[in-house]
Amino acid sequence: MKHDRTIRACSIWRALDVVGDVPVLLIMEQAFLGTHSFDEFVARTGLARSVVNGRLKKLVEEDCFAKVPKKGGRGFHYVLTQKGRDQFPNALMMLRWQHKWEADSRDFRVQLHHAACGHATEPVPACAHCRAEIDPRDVDWREGPGLAQVVPHYERRRFNGDVGARRPGGRPLVDTMIELFGDRWATLVVRAMFTSINRFDDIQRDTLMATNILTGRLERLVRQGILKTVPYSTHSDRVEYRLTAKGRDLYPVLLALLQWGDRWFSDERGPPLLLTHRPCGHDLHMVAACSHCGDELQLSNSGFTIETAGDAATGGGA
Repeated sequence: MKHDRTIRACSIWRALDVVGDVPVLLIMEQAFLGTHSFDEFVARTGLARSVVNGRLKKLVEEDCFAKVPKKGGRGFHYVLTQKGRDQFPNALMMLRWQHKWEADSRDFRVQLHHAACGHATEPVPACAHCRAEIDPRDVDWREGPGLAQVVPHYERRRFNGDVGARRPGGRPLVDTMIELFGDRWATLVVRAMFTSINRFDDIQRDTLMATNILTGRLERLVRQGILKTVPYSTHSDRVEYRLTAKGRDLYPVLLALLQWGDRWFSDERGPPLLLTHRPCGHDLHMVAACSHCGDELQLSNSGFTIETAGDAATGGGA
């Protein structure tokens, strides 16, 4: 039974402890584009040196980056570990969402290339067993052996600035996604929606969010077109919140976070949640599949071309 001051300790919650932070996501984006040095992270994210230093230290402590001496022994490189590289599907699902919903509002285009088949591609959230594209309405979930209730410890994370202005010469590749998933409060609201928790009081009990913070996040998500309001009944002016099509399309990002958290934070009891893909009847594991050949996209076989009005830059395949 849930106690008054505890919340569900699902793997999304645990993942957000590490990556639910705007500067961390900006740094991770640059790492996937091939950035390795401290000065490059500062220049390419637009973050203060003190912020980059603190987040890189945290990512090393969390074993997402390894701090490796440069050749000649002068300075260090920051290299993605396997734990860090395993965040790549999450980055691809963020890119997919931005391409689908905000391509027309951007002043540059990101083209993903799959080296294994040699084609330009889009990442497809596919079931690893049947390879069908995943629709959240086709997924059942149940409590897993690792489900627990914990007292949340919310670390204060301040980020003052416009994410869209961080990247010199243009915005981050997935700016809206970084703003959303870099805000742990907003992410927990979206998580609640996918587990059929739709009313204000129920969301507040599920997250233990202060009512003023919850009100602000709900208003923002409605304004962004991710949620919509629906009256309880014809006899009440109270509303509940439902995902729009744009909001439902965030599911692969949450699923990637869940799987990353399951892999790296589940204890010996197993994952907190178990998912079943109804069309094939198997436990659900998502892969980011190439839209051309269907094979899995990985950091080692993928590259990016970033095209602006004046030039193009490449990255990836680290």
